[in-house]
Amino acid sequence: MHLRLLLGFFMLGLLSIAEASRPNVVFILTDDQRSDALSCMGHPHLKTPRIDQLAAEGVLFKNHFCTTSLCSPSRASILGGLYAHSHGVVNNFTDYPKDLPTFPRQLQGAGYSTAYIGKWHMGEADDSKRPGFDHFVTHRGQGKYFDTEFRANDGERKVVPGYYTTVVT
Repeated sequence: MHLRLLLGFFMLGLLSIAEASRPNVVFILTDDQRSDALSCMGHPHLKTPRIDQLAAEGVLFKNHFCTTSLCSPSRASILGGLYAHSHGVVNNFTDYPKDLPTFPRQLQGAGYSTAYIGKWHMGEADDSKRPGFDHFVTHRGQGKYFDTEFRANDGERKVVPGYYTTVVT
């Protein structure tokens, strides 16, 4: 009896360790920004202290390239791990194919809750859920520099006053 109780507590301890070791994943994608335009990547004059702090405390990808230097095709390639000719998003107006895999779907399969906040720009005819995301808050197209209307997957639309970059960060 005591052995079972001891084993039970041991197993509970292992479960809590396993749960505690599961990392939070925050993927930040800045739109149309060269990687060398960050001080953490060696730029001698630009100061990006918040991004530098995130890079120092997290994972910083240093070996990367962009196969399609246009917002939506590049974003679709990052989400799905495919070249533009494979996922079909070759401009800023094509929907991301809902049947294609995405790394957020993989995260969902592993028990994570996923959210997307910011510019989507891959098919915006409706407010349907973005593939692989439990929650999203986006806006149409490029967005506006001031007073952007944001749309959420609960159907809510709200104009948020202020400068776009300040509002989303």
